Amino acid sequence: MKKVAVILINDMHMDLENANKLLNHIYANYNYEVVCDYTIADIIIIMTCAFGKKILSIRTIADVQLNSSADSEIIVTGCLANFKELQYIPYVTVKPFFEVLDFFGNVSSKSIVQFLPQNKVIISEGCKYKCSYCVYPLIMNQYKSKPIEDIIKEVEVLYQTESTIYITGAQETSDYGIDLYGKRYFSVLLEKIVTQFPDCNYVIGWFNPAGFTDEVIDIISNNSNIKEIMLHIQHVSDDVLKRMNRPSFDQTYDWIKKLKSNRPDIIISTEVIVGFPGETEKDFTNLIIRLDEGFFNDIGVASYEKVFGTIAAKMPNQVPFEIKQERMSIIQKRYNATTYPAQTSEQDGSFIISEYIYDIERLSQMPKKILNDSQKYCDIAGIDTNYKFEKFEECIEEVLELIQNSKSRYDILKNTDYIHQKYTLEARKLFYEVINKLKLKEALLRRAKRILLQQSDSK
Repeated sequence: MKKVAVILINDMHMDLENANKLLNHIYANYNYEVVCDYTIADIIIIMTCAFGKKILSIRTIADVQLNSSADSEIIVTGCLANFKELQYIPYVTVKPFFEVLDFFGNVSSKSIVQFLPQNKVIISEGCKYKCSYCVYPLIMNQYKSKPIEDIIKEVEVLYQTESTIYITGAQETSDYGIDLYGKRYFSVLLEKIVTQFPDCNYVIGWFNPAGFTDEVIDIISNNSNIKEIMLHIQHVSDDVLKRMNRPSFDQTYDWIKKLKSNRPDIIISTEVIVGFPGETEKDFTNLIIRLDEGFFNDIGVASYEKVFGTIAAKMPNQVPFEIKQERMSIIQKRYNATTYPAQTSEQDGSFIISEYIYDIERLSQMPKKILNDSQKYCDIAGIDTNYKFEKFEECIEEVLELIQNSKSRYDILKNTDYIHQKYTLEARKLFYEVINKLKLKEALLRRAKRILLQQSDSK
């Protein structure tokens, strides 16, 4: 029986949904066993992310290559699989997600087990839109809605324990039912849910303005337990929205005002993109004017980033990186917005190999593991790549502070136990090497050796 480890780069709702699908397929195939230690796995599946976590995805691939078994097969799937340059990374197999599922065989949709629980019901997958900046439609199959009966069963299960349930599509929620019923059926679905399960709060996620209709607004207006809708407008300039291949903002604006008039308490969250090709200073100013009206309670802002394979990546009038970042910073400070910054250089896919080479060199100087326990989910292999790149200095600072504050015997024993439980011996040895190079007093260095390596200076 071959051992399979699944590594999840991102854990947004659709990533967890796909991970659950994959785990169900693996568990249903008796020739394979799921393991959480990728270093002993025969097959390692890395579910990558291209939405803000490209670099972490590449770093994780490099980390797995260095520290996995020499004869293990490494399969890379997910959003980053769209980048052709990924094919040039040695000793990995790149596959679309549906091919990975097919490899392990078929699973009945009615037997899906939620190994990675979440309080979200994913009502659809895929996307029928072709937003010019987005790679998602290129890597996913056609839009596919779950039957209403299956969704009701999922809501029923969550209803037993959850006080708030998120109703969302993997990408576009508003188009629910268009493939099954020939028209948008979200308003029908939503009314069934809130009627059948009234004693619960609901949040509507990832809603395209094209489906923000009077019918949807009426249901939200008449049900106060629908607390929030995530309405991603992306911009307000019709010129920019046309290049994005997104709906005009005028009709959306009227619907927003109607909903807020009916339900002043409703939370409307949104995301916007600044620095899209051709965005002028006037376009950006108009965006600020609309956001200043205060209809949106929570705002996320991304500085536009070229995504390999998309139409927008080839558009003229690309906005300089510094201007994109400046506009993002203005929105972040003005509205306390969550930011999704672009990478420091424009990326057409060629960055993958250069990043990979850098990662291999950096990781070869790091321990196999920094943390003793890096798992977040019991069926997903833990990997602490992010600690090696982003948090190593924080770890050093934490350890050094604990050593400096270990003045009594009790403190030494307590902090030694904490450090040894959290960090591996390899990591502690490296910490000591770093600390030993600092200009510290001899007594403090002896204490560091005692705590980190549990040995006195004489040993």
